[in-house]
Amino acid sequence: MAEGGDERFDGVLLNIAQQAGSIDSILDSFFGFLQRKTDFFTGGQDEQAAEEKVLKYYKKHWKMGQKRRQEQQERNRVADEERKRKADEKKKKDEEEYRKRMEEAEKSKANVPKIEEVTEEEASQIKADKAKKSNDEEGGEDKEAEEKEDKEPPPPGNGGKTEKYTWTQTLGALEVFVHVPPGSKAKQIICDIGGDTLKLGVKGQPLILDGKMHSKVKPDDCMWTLVDNKIVQITLEKFDNMKWWSCVMEGDAGIDTKKIVPENSKLSDLDGETRMTVEKMMYDQRQKALGKPTSDQEKQHDLLEKFKAAHPELDFSKAKINYGGGGGGGFNM
Repeated sequence: MAEGGDERFDGVLLNIAQQAGSIDSILDSFFGFLQRKTDFFTGGQDEQAAEEKVLKYYKKHWKMGQKRRQEQQERNRVADEERKRKADEKKKKDEEEYRKRMEEAEKSKANVPKIEEVTEEEASQIKADKAKKSNDEEGGEDKEAEEKEDKEPPPPGNGGKTEKYTWTQTLGALEVFVHVPPGSKAKQIICDIGGDTLKLGVKGQPLILDGKMHSKVKPDDCMWTLVDNKIVQITLEKFDNMKWWSCVMEGDAGIDTKKIVPENSKLSDLDGETRMTVEKMMYDQRQKALGKPTSDQEKQHDLLEKFKAAHPELDFSKAKINYGGGGGGGFNM
C-alpha cells in the first residue's frame, strides 16, 4: 500500500470528483452516502466518537499532504536556485562577450590611419613617388588582385559583418542583427526606420547606427524585435526587390555583390548564435503563416501541461488560456 493510502479506488473516486465538481460537493456526496447506505450516523449514540473517527483520518492525510507540500517546495527552491545560477552565468558570459566586442571596435577605430598635413611641395613629391611605384608594379598587382578575387568565396548569407552588426539578405529583404548591452529591455530600444535612413540605439547611450542606408526600403513593411535581451533583429523590406546591397549603412565595409550566389543563403554559413536566432525566426514565421503556435507559445503550453499533470485535482476544462505573442494558433484544452 502506498504512503498516501489505498490507491485501488482512485479510478472510482476520481470519476466521482470529476462529476461532483468541487470539494464541498465531494464531501457532501460522501457523507450523504454514509447517511443513506450505512449506520455511521444511526448506529452510534456518541456524536463525539464519530467526529473523532473522521478527524483521525483527516489528520493522518493532512500530515502526509503537508510532507508532500514541503518536499515539493524544496524541489522548487532547488530548481529556482539552479535557474538563477544558470541565468547569472549566462548574463556574465553575455556581458563579457559584449565588453570584448566593444574593445575590438575601439581598437579598430584606433587603427584608422591619421591624416597629416603636408606642404604643396611635399604633396607633389608624394604623388610623383606613388605614380612611379604604381607604374612599376601595376602589371603584377592587377594579376594578383584578379587571382585573389576569383578565389574568394561568396559572402556568408549573402551579407557581411562589421564590428557593430551582422547581416544577411535575399533579393527582397535584409536581416540585420545588432548587439546591444545584455539585459536591455524592449522599451529601452530606439529604432527609427525611414525610407533610406536607420537609427538604432539604447536610451541614455550613443546611437549604435545612425545614418543613410545603402538603398531605399519600405518602412511600413519593416520591423524589429529584441532577441534574448541582447540582440536587436531588424527586418528590412527592400524598395527595389531586384537589387543586391553591398552594405547596410553607407560608409560601412561592403561586400562584392558579383560574388553573391542567390541559392547561397544557407544557415550553415552563419555563426552559431546568429544561426539559432534566424532558425527560430523562420520557424515562428512558418507557424504564424499556418495559424499554428510559435516556439514561445509551445513552451508556455508545455509548462501548463506539466502543471496540470502535477495537479489532477484542478479542473481546466472550461479554462480559456491566452499564451500571448500574437499571430499564432491555439491549443485544444
